Amino acid sequence: MSNISDIAKYMIEKPSSIREIMNLMAEFKKNPEKFPRPLIYLAGGWPQDKPPEVLRRSLLNVLNDTKKWIKSAQYSPTIGYPEIREAIVEYEKEIFGRKIDSNQVIFGLGSTDQIGAVINAVVDLNEEIIMTAPGYLNYYRQAQFELKNKVKIKYWQIIDEEGSFSPNIDNLRNLISDKTKLIIITTPGNPEGIVWDDETINKIRDLAEEKGIYILLDLAYRAFIYREKPQYLSEPLKENEIISCTLSKELRIPGWRASYLLVPADLVRAIETIEQARILAPVSLIQVVLTEIFRDKEKLTEIKKFYKDGARLYATTAKKTAELLSEIPNLRILEPQGGFYVFFDISQYEKNSKKAWQELIYKYQVALAPGIDFNNFEGWLRLSFAPVIEDQDKLWEGIRRIKEYFQRKKIK
Repeated sequence: MSNISDIAKYMIEKPSSIREIMNLMAEFKKNPEKFPRPLIYLAGGWPQDKPPEVLRRSLLNVLNDTKKWIKSAQYSPTIGYPEIREAIVEYEKEIFGRKIDSNQVIFGLGSTDQIGAVINAVVDLNEEIIMTAPGYLNYYRQAQFELKNKVKIKYWQIIDEEGSFSPNIDNLRNLISDKTKLIIITTPGNPEGIVWDDETINKIRDLAEEKGIYILLDLAYRAFIYREKPQYLSEPLKENEIISCTLSKELRIPGWRASYLLVPADLVRAIETIEQARILAPVSLIQVVLTEIFRDKEKLTEIKKFYKDGARLYATTAKKTAELLSEIPNLRILEPQGGFYVFFDISQYEKNSKKAWQELIYKYQVALAPGIDFNNFEGWLRLSFAPVIEDQDKLWEGIRRIKEYFQRKKIK
């Protein structure tokens, strides 16, 4: 092996499962003759429906406006142009009903990068972060990478033995020590698709404030909520609260790497100086385009309708997916309330989710995501319908193959 760092060796040993599945998908596409059927990809967590047309129009307008075009080619400040930060104030108010100040906004280069910056800003080596189990699979790898594999991760189990979503605040309290610096919550959740209620979030906020630690709310899927929206999505920022917002999912632009943080004003400088070393500056072109949209109420009205129509489509698809999976005997389906995942318990058939995942890929050519990768939550699988939201025949065929797999597999 070449002379690489210990953290590089660690990352090689523990690659991103979803990214590895994408590599496998590329192999299927390159050599389809090796497999009996085309692979149906239901693993990745990004939407495949088209971005709103207002984005294309605004991009063309920027390209055709000499002044805007020149600005879009220059470096912006590390936390984003003042104009985009002010425009995000309007976006939050018009779309989500939240009142914020522009001095609480940090525009960035994708939520993955910005969450890494948050970890660097509030957690030191050998301190602790609490994550949910199950929980988004990349937080753990991010934390280990950012802190050179010298951080302790504690898992707060939020799904009980009966397969119900039931986060227990007393259990969370018992995990907190004097070294705990950050609690990370994703709502709606990944992989479980649950929208956390106001009562639970407020209890977590109170506990975090009592213990003097930060709570990070990752709202990546807030535009995909199928039930009544909780109040915390529209409330002003709390003193010990950090909110991560990604436009990748909301606007269907993961390739643009556009995101922003809402943080207490006294934390902005810490994150800014960290990002000076990490990314230097976010993409100016994206900022100029989004500023043009977020400052225009008519364009924001288009965005609002786009979100409403999209949430309806995803809600209908989620319901039908869950219903079809529930027809398989002895599976426990967690009914999704948001996002684009259906998380289900297969433990009566197979406790080793990685084994089931591999069998489904190689024998049935259906790619899901194994529960073990979501913070060691074994015995479950995650299905994402986002990659086939506009080609749902593939989704129904994929579920048909999943049914066939479990019909042939014996109950343990």
